[in-house]
Amino acid sequence: MNAKARKYVDLFRQVKICSASTVDREGHPRSRIINIMIAAEEGMYIVTSKGKPFYEQLEETGEIALSAMCPDCQSLKFYGKVKKVEKKWVDEVFRQNPGMNEVYPGDTRYILDAFLIYEGYGEWFDLLNYPINRETFSYGTAEEVCGFRITDFCIGCGACLKVCPQKCIEEGMPFAIRREHCLQCGACMEVCPAGAVKKLH
Repeated sequence: MNAKARKYVDLFRQVKICSASTVDREGHPRSRIINIMIAAEEGMYIVTSKGKPFYEQLEETGEIALSAMCPDCQSLKFYGKVKKVEKKWVDEVFRQNPGMNEVYPGDTRYILDAFLIYEGYGEWFDLLNYPINRETFSYGTAEEVCGFRITDFCIGCGACLKVCPQKCIEEGMPFAIRREHCLQCGACMEVCPAGAVKKLH
């Protein structure tokens, strides 16, 4: 895991409480509030009990989406792959989160299993400043994929520059989007007469 990804994995742990979304057998989205229990070089660890639909959905799909709000109102989001890990990680979760002993005292903890979010990609997003700021990150084999890119089909007409609400498009051949300030609204793609703007996410 590179330093940038580790920074945001640690931030998920600091925020701790986040929304976790999965998909059920009928293809319906399901969401609940969870805690990120451990942040480590290999990823993020969570726990859930065997009787919950969340457990079933994690095992069946192997996928999870996370959303969280930082104390200063920046948002965090992440999409990742997840797998069940050895029971020793339940003990480690309880060691690092001693309050869990009040919820599951003694050996009752072993109705829980630990899951590792072992790869994926995400984004930190600050909408409160101008220009807005965003930073993408990934770990494992996942790549950072989000936003838009102006391709070599650009004809240099400047239509995209005129409609960009954050003025984050720079002139050139082709024109270039400063993705760290992009709202990802898609206005540039809508007005491009050459179809030169490619959606990456």
